Order: sequence, then structure tokens, then C-alpha cells
Amino acid sequence: MKREFILNLLLLVFINVLIKPAFIFGIDLGVQNRAGEQYGVYFALLNLAYLFQILNDFGIQSFNNRHISQHPQLLPKYFPNLLAIKWLLALVYVVLTMAVAGAILGYGAEALKILLVLLINQVLVQLVLFLRSNISGLGYYRLDSLLSSLDKFLMLLTCGVFLWTNWFSFSLLHFALAQTLALVLTVLVVFGLLRRKAQFPVKPGWARNWKAGRPAVYAMFRQSMPYALVVLLMFAYSRMDAVLLERMAGASHADVYAGAFRLLDACNMFGFLFASLLLPMFARLLKDKEPVWPLTSLSFKLIWAGSITLAAAIFFAREDLLRLMMPERASEYRFQVLGVLIWTFIPLSVTHIFSTLLTAREDLMRMNKFFVVGVVIDLVLNLLLIPHWQALGSAMAALGTQVFVAGSLVWLCVRTFSFRPSIRGWVQTLGFVVFVLMADGALFKYTDLDWEWKFIGALGLGGLGLLGFKMVDFSALMRLKKA
Repeated sequence: MKREFILNLLLLVFINVLIKPAFIFGIDLGVQNRAGEQYGVYFALLNLAYLFQILNDFGIQSFNNRHISQHPQLLPKYFPNLLAIKWLLALVYVVLTMAVAGAILGYGAEALKILLVLLINQVLVQLVLFLRSNISGLGYYRLDSLLSSLDKFLMLLTCGVFLWTNWFSFSLLHFALAQTLALVLTVLVVFGLLRRKAQFPVKPGWARNWKAGRPAVYAMFRQSMPYALVVLLMFAYSRMDAVLLERMAGASHADVYAGAFRLLDACNMFGFLFASLLLPMFARLLKDKEPVWPLTSLSFKLIWAGSITLAAAIFFAREDLLRLMMPERASEYRFQVLGVLIWTFIPLSVTHIFSTLLTAREDLMRMNKFFVVGVVIDLVLNLLLIPHWQALGSAMAALGTQVFVAGSLVWLCVRTFSFRPSIRGWVQTLGFVVFVLMADGALFKYTDLDWEWKFIGALGLGGLGLLGFKMVDFSALMRLKKA
């Protein structure tokens, strides 16, 4: 299982490093620079769509991924009924979110048009993830890895035509519609592949047989509720900041936060990749009563080293990075916000590992208790800090909340699985942090290299620390390769 994890992780990283950053920095950043402060409204609307994601998914993806990976023979029974649930949830999701945005939050007609398209996009995104969860659940990990960036690849084409040609007038609504086209194409491709790989004729028309399948649908709906609560709470404490900031401080401050969040989002894609790859693997290990510590330790050390290295490099190079990304709009305010927010990447990465392990074990209620506290902490901190520090206050709230959640989940896993990290493990983990921070600080302060070379050097120092502190047992990896 560790060998399969390493191979698929390398494939995932290779694919996503090629495609997703190209969309984030080539397309999304270009749209922000052209839209100006108005992008802050778009960013808040996008996060509002995420906040109500619970109604769109209701934990179905995690539920399906775990159960199909353990019982592939249940796919013919689960697929049509879960698909029926998804269409019903999508309708509720769109209607309720539009109502909240218009009646409670006070968004105008133009903003609501954009929000409607963004909501449809989120329905399509969740449909793609649901279809992919069946593919990975059947054990086709590498095919799922290849499909992980298909939507962003197609968005590069559709949004690129919109942004870099004069065929369409520029507007945020057109940008959202260009994404819709790419997502529709992605759904068709993934569904076609699932039909070929499944051992039965997958037909979405089965979902119309509602009366016959209604008891099974109700049963699965109840089973997926704990997963739904996980989704709701995680989106609440991680996506609330932008909506509160835009409503309390205005679009210009939300635009500043969005510029910093873009780099965090680009980094965080690696955490999502770990989680999507680990969930079916953890589920199978637990079903077969095999130890999960080796895979947990390996994945934690990899993501810990990667997140520390990348966050530190971006922190020290933040001024030059922002001047490169938005040369006419870089400011000390933006530098400060990014300098705080980028450290959120580290606890976010840790959360991906340990929340995935607890989800695979179906230990959701205890995990959700910490998520509830996280939502309260984030809300209180934003309400206290935004009036004084605006986007910087939201960044501080995000960092504090994510540190609490990550620490809580690590503690919960240690108690649940009786993990006993060694003294050597503690020395490796903490020593790596001290080495990277000191080495990067000296590199950026005492050398006269161009910032690009300093940034590359900082990444190289992380790799050197990985070797020096033996964060990964390469001899074990070589044995896995031969296995």
C-alpha cells in the first residue's frame, strides 16, 4: 500500500504541478488584475458558494469513496441511488444559497447572476468528484490521478480563449461561464470512463426509478449525514473569512485577501491530493485490520517537509512574488496579509492527513466536535479583528483557527490509534523547521542573488533538510519499488 501511495502521489504531483498552477496564475490572476477591486465581490461569492457546499454534497463523496473501496461489489446498488440524492441536493443547494445571498446578505442582481453560475459550477464539480470516487473506489488509482486535473486543463482552454482573445467582452460572468463549459466536458469524459471500467452498465436513467429505490436512498442519506457535517464545518471555518470581510470591510479588502489566498490555494492543492489518495487506502487498511501507522507516518513527514519548505520560501519572497503577480497593485498591505496567511498552509496540510484517517475510520462525531469549536473561534476572531485590521485580521483569524484544528486532530489520532512517536521523530520534525527557517533567513538576508534564485535555493534547502534529517527512509522506498 505504501508503494502504491508513493507511485500515485508522484503521478498526482507531476500532473497537478503542470496544470493547476497554470490556471491559478495564468488565468485566475489575469482575471483579478483586469477586474480590479470588483474581483473582491467575485471572490466573496465564490466562498459563499463553498459555505453552502454541505447542501450540494452532504458527505456523499467521502461516504461513497470509503464504502466502494471496501465493498466494490456494492457499486451497482449505490450508484443510481446516490446519483438520485445528488440531483435533489443540487436543487436545494442552488435555491437556498440564492435566497440567502439576496434576502439576507443583500447582494444585487448582477452579483446574483454571477452567483447562480458559480453554484451551477459547484454542482458540476461535485458530480465530477462523485464519479471519480467510484473510479478510485474500484481501485483505479492511477486513472483517478490522471483525471484529477482534467477540469483545470479544459478551463485553461476555455478561459484562455475568453481572457486572451477579443472574441468575448470581458466580465466576471463570462469568466464563470467559461468554467461551466469546461466542467460539462469533464463530466462527460469521466462518466464515459466510469461506464467502461464498471462491471455493470452505468445508466444515469436508473436514478428516475425513485419509488423502487427510495428505501435504499433514505438509508444512505442517513448514513451520509456525519460525512455531511464534516464538509459543512470544514468549509465554514475555512471559507467564512472572505464573506465576512467583504460584507464588513468592502470589496477592496476582500480583493487584497484574495490575492494572498491565491498562493495559499495553489499550495493547498497538494494537501487535497494527499487526502483524495489516502482515503481509500486508509479505508482498506482498516478493513483488513492492517497497521495504519507506517502510511500515516510517511504521509505526515512528506507533507510536513513540503509545507514548511514552501511556506517559508513564499514568506521570505512574498514582496517580490506579489510584485511579479500584480506589478501595479503590490503594496505593503498586501505583503503583510500574505506574510501571515501563507503560514496557514502548514496546519491545513496536517489537517488533511489526520482528518482523512479519522474519516476512513468513521470516527466523525468526535472530529466534528473540534470542527464546531473551530467555526466558533474563526467567527469570533473575524468579528473582533476585521474592524481593526481588515484583511490582515482575517488572515490572523484563519491562522489561529487552522492551528487549533490541526493540533486537535493530531491529538485525537494519537489517542484513537495509540500512536507513539519516537524521540527521533520529534527531533526530525522540529529540527527540520528550525533548519529551514534559519537557512532561508540567512539566504534571503545575506546573499546578493536575484530573488528568483533565492526562492529556488530555499526550495533546495528544504530538500537538503529532508535528506539531512532523514524525514523519509529512502532505503525503504527502494524496497517498495522492488516489491
